[in-house]
Amino acid sequence: MPAIFLFLSFPTYADLPLTVENLLSDKGKARFEFSANYANSERRGVDVSDTIAVQTGTANFVNVPSQVGERLSNTDALVTTAGIRYGLGKNTEIYTSASAFGVDSRSENGEGVVSKRNSSHFSDAWVGVNHRIRDDTDKPAIFGFAELQVAERQTSGNTAYGKSLLAGMTTYQTYDPVVLALTGAVQLNTNRKDGDTNYHPGNSLSLSPSVGFAANDKVTLSSGLNWRMQQADTRDGETQGIRRTSTSLDLGLGYAISKHDTLDVSVRPQVSGDGDVQVGVAWLHRLEK
Repeated sequence: MPAIFLFLSFPTYADLPLTVENLLSDKGKARFEFSANYANSERRGVDVSDTIAVQTGTANFVNVPSQVGERLSNTDALVTTAGIRYGLGKNTEIYTSASAFGVDSRSENGEGVVSKRNSSHFSDAWVGVNHRIRDDTDKPAIFGFAELQVAERQTSGNTAYGKSLLAGMTTYQTYDPVVLALTGAVQLNTNRKDGDTNYHPGNSLSLSPSVGFAANDKVTLSSGLNWRMQQADTRDGETQGIRRTSTSLDLGLGYAISKHDTLDVSVRPQVSGDGDVQVGVAWLHRLEK
């Protein structure tokens, strides 16, 4: 789930873009959010275990396994995420979320043999806190967030608990009707059991600069980049693969459906890395009268 949702539930006045108004839940109020993110990937010459990193938020990713050891593979993946946020005070909210995914892969080896695979199951669950350190009255606003991955399903089918931590900051400045924002986050992973092996996913760093433009009091357009670096994984102490970096565009549209509901649509074409294309739809609902 996104550490800070880049769209809002309803603009109070037209000249403030949806991307920054009411980033936090009001004190004592809750918000429900649901998103679906689709990714398509085609790989050639895949020789080792590989995954598709489906972006589910500004700094959040779900790793979906793809076909292994094939000359050509094409994979469709759908990740759904549901969560709830609650305002503890004027400057702090807590939240929790859970994700599941379905994957459908087709592959062809060097001899022309075609194989298919599909599966769907729980992916992971997180709890987190989001805190406003400074608003943008005089200087750029600053938000800090931290999330603990309370559960994650491993490729072997077992579940690891409390093995990953995500922490980061978002800063933005409003130049009506434009908002400039930057989010940076680090995910630290620890060793966990994956079947009979000891598996340590590589730590990652992500940077996401973006710009939002309020077209009117209902619609906000946004664009940006998402750069991510992930260290190589290790299994039973042996390094697997290499350190990887990737860059994707992030094109979005936020629409205030009503006072309580906001819809966000995003397209994320990869400009470097594996060439994945991702499309996401997210709905935010304020649980209040």
